[in-house]
Amino acid sequence: MTQSEAPPPTRGAVRSAVEALLRTCADLERRAAEDVAEQSQARAAQVTVEVGRARSAALTTQIEALTHQLDADLSDRLADLRHPYVTEIHALLALLAPWHGLAPLPALPPSPAGGALTDHFPNGFARDYVHDLLATVDRSVTLAGDVSAEVAAETEDSADEAKDLIGEHLPADLREEGLRMLRDHTCHAVERHGPHIATTAQLARLIWLKDPSGQEIWQLLPNGAAESSHWCGPVSGGFTSQAAMAKALAVFLRWAHDHAGSVNELITKYTKTKTKRFGIHVSAQLAGLVAGDTAGYRGTATTSKARTADWLAARERTMTYGAPPVYGVPYDTIAEGIDPGVTLAFKRIGKESWRLVTCYPVDRQNPENKRLEDLT
Repeated sequence: MTQSEAPPPTRGAVRSAVEALLRTCADLERRAAEDVAEQSQARAAQVTVEVGRARSAALTTQIEALTHQLDADLSDRLADLRHPYVTEIHALLALLAPWHGLAPLPALPPSPAGGALTDHFPNGFARDYVHDLLATVDRSVTLAGDVSAEVAAETEDSADEAKDLIGEHLPADLREEGLRMLRDHTCHAVERHGPHIATTAQLARLIWLKDPSGQEIWQLLPNGAAESSHWCGPVSGGFTSQAAMAKALAVFLRWAHDHAGSVNELITKYTKTKTKRFGIHVSAQLAGLVAGDTAGYRGTATTSKARTADWLAARERTMTYGAPPVYGVPYDTIAEGIDPGVTLAFKRIGKESWRLVTCYPVDRQNPENKRLEDLT
């Protein structure tokens, strides 16, 4: 197949290339700034010695000129470094734009003298996308596939111990029921979102779809790719303490008993006979959750539905080819969410019996779920 007949690049490939180039450009700029800073300090130190000897007005003028020259040198150097990267990133964003339902992007504006890297891109989609990625470039992290392979899954014993400790934070009259829900074979809330799970395991789950419980199949392939029967969206994380995980569960159980007499009666009241799944959003305010009660990671530049789809496509490419890796940024869903809380997901077993499947923190309500305060 000739180059002209080559298939168009995939969404994941384009998104991966955009971030890889942008991260490289940011790193080069950082190093260029550090080099100039070192030169500045050395030259300024030399002039300072001369000033100390002569204390002349001429040397004061020399210092001022030196400062202006250093600024000009830095601006010119960064402009030279930026140009090829900016051009290529803009071309890649133009390829990505149709997946966002956008028309061709405006041409690159004239390169400004100095300024932020984002200023080199046209207003709108391109500049916003670059800004979104750069906002977390210094905090974002990733894991290589072979490192993820070494991340140990939590044991059943550690999960059982975590459940017992969570139970101690439930009201005495609800403790037995709460523990029964968490211990049921249909429930994996603690196994994937419990406070005993290491942050590295949550990152491996986000980047490489590695189940922290070890229940679902995962393996690293010889070519660096990975196979997994597990799934995770653009956010991976859980609760930071047994008390935090118990909060939403306790509020829900109390609400169910006070308003309907039981969990089964409450959910059955708001579902149809053929409904098999039911989700409930317990707001952070209602549950008493505060910043620091949750921790995890979210994909970089996943601030919109379309950008999240870009990141997920890039992760799929990583899983298929092993490189380049996607990145995640530390994320507290309660502190940073726009409508934070906890999702409780239930599954129908039999005619009117509902079992808890999972319980995890979210930064906003899933529109398909019901808010607990609306279940009266």
